[in-house]
Amino acid sequence: MKIHLEILGMPDLAKILGKTREIELPRGTVGGLIEFLVKEYSPKVERLLLDVNGQLDVTIQIILNDQFLPRDSISRQELKDGDHLKLMLLVGGG
Repeated sequence: MKIHLEILGMPDLAKILGKTREIELPRGTVGGLIEFLVKEYSPKVERLLLDVNGQLDVTIQIILNDQFLPRDSISRQELKDGDHLKLMLLVGGG
């Protein structure tokens, strides 16, 4: 299956993966896609995406098909061919 991946607000990650790209996976979950990116693309991707405990960093939000994905759904949310997934840096301010 093909997943359309878009990187928003993370220029260092976009330099490695590209701002947008198609990812080919046999099947899997959102969590599996994150694991694939970490294994496939370099230790720097791991530092950019994961915290010290190996979990998705709290500053990163996942948007699947224009819907925010709750953190507790990442490991079990199945992906389908043609899904659009965005990795977006959360920015706070006042």
